[in-house]
Amino acid sequence: MLSGDPRLDRPPGPVYAVRVDDQWLPWSTSGHPALEFCNTYAGWGGERLPGSEWLPGYATLAVWAGHLDLIGHRQTARLRERALRRPDEAAAALDEARRFRTDLYACLTDPQDGRAFKAVAAVVQEAAGLAVLTRGEDGLGRWQPSPSAGLRLPLHAVARTAGELLTDPRRFTVRTCPAPDCGWLFLDESGRRRWCSLRTCGAGRGCAVS
Repeated sequence: MLSGDPRLDRPPGPVYAVRVDDQWLPWSTSGHPALEFCNTYAGWGGERLPGSEWLPGYATLAVWAGHLDLIGHRQTARLRERALRRPDEAAAALDEARRFRTDLYACLTDPQDGRAFKAVAAVVQEAAGLAVLTRGEDGLGRWQPSPSAGLRLPLHAVARTAGELLTDPRRFTVRTCPAPDCGWLFLDESGRRRWCSLRTCGAGRGCAVS
């Protein structure tokens, strides 16, 4: 402080965020990667609040995917390096990921939305077609997104989890927080919860906790 370190001037982080590497990410609340991806946008039900867009750049998308173990940490580093070399490609991948997030949110909140389901299914099918089966250290095989996806790798990784959720009966336990400034998604297998578990809106009038 006495020496005037410029790092002290950086703006505060968003409300209910966690710092991972050099990126702010939302706290995990939903219990499923596909829902967590939808919840990278706070304030679905109200006006856009400061800090509510959790995917401001490609680096955040890559770090988020690595933080949820959808891709490896070495892959995260390689993706970030490639994004710096190919900013136009990174911007296109980020835009596509945001569109997928919007379609997935619509699909999960309205099972009758055929347009949203088709849009999500198209990405899921593409990701499945490029997936590779790898052997883990425990001897079990695992499906992983193919590195051939390039900067779209995080999108393919989350699309795979979205496909798994949409074919799982738990898909019908997805709930939307009804707070006017929230709308976060969470799994409620008890059938008794109404509210999400955090005041995620970034304002003093956030969600109630049940």
